[in-house]
Amino acid sequence: MNSDSKRWFTIAASMIASMCAGFAYAWSVFLKPLVSIFQWSPANVSLSFTLIMSMAAVTAIFAGKALDYLQPRQVILLGGVLFGGGIAGMGFISSLHHLYVCALIAGIGLGTVYPGGTMSNSVRFFPDKRGLASGLLTAGYGIGPVLWAPVSVALIANFDVFTTLKILGAVFFVVIGGFSRMIGTAPDNFRPVGWVPPQQILHQGHSVEKNWRQMLKDPLFYFVFGSLTLGAVSGMMLIGHASPIAQEVANISPQAAAAIVGLLAISNTSGRICWGWISDKLGRYAIVMLLFALGGAGMIALASVSSYFSFTCVFMLLGLCFGGFLALMAPLTADLFGAKNLGVNFGIMFLTIAVAAYVGPLLVALIKAGSGSYTQAFITAAFINLAGFVLFGAFILYKNRLLNKRNEIASGILIPEASESPDLS
Repeated sequence: MNSDSKRWFTIAASMIASMCAGFAYAWSVFLKPLVSIFQWSPANVSLSFTLIMSMAAVTAIFAGKALDYLQPRQVILLGGVLFGGGIAGMGFISSLHHLYVCALIAGIGLGTVYPGGTMSNSVRFFPDKRGLASGLLTAGYGIGPVLWAPVSVALIANFDVFTTLKILGAVFFVVIGGFSRMIGTAPDNFRPVGWVPPQQILHQGHSVEKNWRQMLKDPLFYFVFGSLTLGAVSGMMLIGHASPIAQEVANISPQAAAAIVGLLAISNTSGRICWGWISDKLGRYAIVMLLFALGGAGMIALASVSSYFSFTCVFMLLGLCFGGFLALMAPLTADLFGAKNLGVNFGIMFLTIAVAAYVGPLLVALIKAGSGSYTQAFITAAFINLAGFVLFGAFILYKNRLLNKRNEIASGILIPEASESPDLS
């Protein structure tokens, strides 16, 4: 099988593995049963989710580095063993200590599968469709809880919480391990047959590959990291309190709010695919600016809507925007710092999600406790989007200035100073 055909099998298998990893976002289904059985506090049980997600974010960096020595299929297989084993191990717990250990193991497995072993390899396979490839993978991960939450509820109802965890752990081990065998390794500097990088990609990207040390020395990294963090914080403010926000603002029942949360998940997943694909056509920078503009406008609108229909429409728009930020993270990293070291570089950039997952929901909770409503939180989120718009706009101006300076040096118009780095990209 040639590389052009192999890449489509690779991304399909990677999507299924990522969908299994997305089970982590359905973990809340198990909180109440565990609290009921062991009489632990909800805060203590919820810490297991924090451990899973924080460990996944850190592990993604090391999993990306492992791709320098191992094939992606081997990395993903290892992730499947750890993730499935960690979840299945929770079916045997008898103490909080056991729960936390299993959560740490599951988190290591999660970060090894997604984004560690799947994202950078898939993006390398699609230099012509980086946005679409990233969007498909993040969509697979995002749709995971939509599938696994009802499956988990049904299994708990028919068996018990411990049997359910054992069954799901075994399923994840088999599915991730099995589909890892279908995942090929993207060749260095892979280009699909007949594809030539268009001028806008050449204009936006760097001319050199950068490793993580060089990336951290580049001011452009901090512009992008800060911008994506602001976009993710805004999204997490909504995701983390979706049901109570819907109940209060739209004045609906918990059951109706659950339906809106489902629509939010669908729009979030759709946004990952659509914005990723559109960014391949129109350019990454324009789409990021548009997402900040739409996100800010949506948050302002959310502070003033009252009807169920208008609230749902705005909610879904904001879900689309949040999905866009997630989809563009890997392509932006590859465009700026190259695809060769994308495994580690994207793992570092992915820490924006860890920061946002902590800051966003906590910020909403504090504002709600202080003001008594969510309105002030929406206004705050609008200002966060405005700050992201300004920061990313500054990034574009700074990037263009560097590019113009490099072109002047290349044409002999400008002579670089001895103390100036020759890499102005």
